Amino acid sequence: MSASATAARPIELIRPRTQASSRRRVRVPRSRGLARASADDGASTASVRVFTGSSKEALFGAQQNMLGLLEASSRDDAAILAAIDELEKLNPTPAPARDPSLLGKWRLRWSQQQASSNFFQKLFAGVASDNFQILNADDTLENLVLLGPLTVSATAPTAAVSATRTEVRISTVDVSVGGTRVWGKPLEPRPGRGAGWVEQLYLDDQLRISRGNKGSLFVHSREAGTAEATMGAEKGQTNKEKAGTAL
Repeated sequence: MSASATAARPIELIRPRTQASSRRRVRVPRSRGLARASADDGASTASVRVFTGSSKEALFGAQQNMLGLLEASSRDDAAILAAIDELEKLNPTPAPARDPSLLGKWRLRWSQQQASSNFFQKLFAGVASDNFQILNADDTLENLVLLGPLTVSATAPTAAVSATRTEVRISTVDVSVGGTRVWGKPLEPRPGRGAGWVEQLYLDDQLRISRGNKGSLFVHSREAGTAEATMGAEKGQTNKEKAGTAL
């Protein structure tokens, strides 16, 4: 037998065909870039994305976008403004000023103050990390600012005058140090000046975006556990009213 006849033939490996996976694919919202801060301008690198897909996907993406921007180590006003614009278009609450989910304790996370805004409002928005707004079931509101031992609070009756607008009249301002009230002042409405108001631009279980009558913008996040407590108080108040009517 010749050498060519006895030479070993190469072995051909045949790969088995893989069967198509029967697993269901999870659909992830797609996004397109909308705005990114420029590093050359000394701004942060946070960016905002606009999510496409179903309405639920788009809303979820926009919510996570805003939450990420609020948690960023540096403030990116341009990206937050773009995120506000996107969330306003996707607002899942048709009548936020009248919706029970508006009630609760909200922490101020970001604001853009106008030149005509109240001096103390601008001051506390810039220096106080513990800056809260509490909306109660009895149609009252409390702005609460904590600065170490110093507590500044303002209370106001409120009224929903439209599906999106809440009327606010500040009635008292109090200052406390170490839990002791050291100063307080009732505020009387000025002649010819109407009540202030807040336009509720966006509302969900975690976030609230609003604009004041002087043009200032606010982004609040809900303090954990306050929605359930407030809703319980509202339900209790409603039951008392029903009981009073039955008597």
